[in-house]
Amino acid sequence: MSVLNEVLEANRNYVSKFGDKGKLPLPPARRFAILTCMDARLDPAGYACLSEGDAHVIRNAGGRASDDAIRSLVISYMLLWTRECS
Repeated sequence: MSVLNEVLEANRNYVSKFGDKGKLPLPPARRFAILTCMDARLDPAGYACLSEGDAHVIRNAGGRASDDAIRSLVISYMLLWTRECS
């Protein structure tokens, strides 16, 4: 099985168990945003003790905050009420 097929199967499984998570509000429950590296070895939910809906997680490449990442943080703060960033 190809990686794509594995991911698609995992997605179907995830969707089937999604339940009421679609009813979570768009603003993060903990009013928190994380800007982190896109390194695949990092698990922001794991290292920050987060559940779905707790925080906005913005991944970025290059070792510094890009204009796109900063734009996402501004939107998170100005429109979706985050008040802390890491």
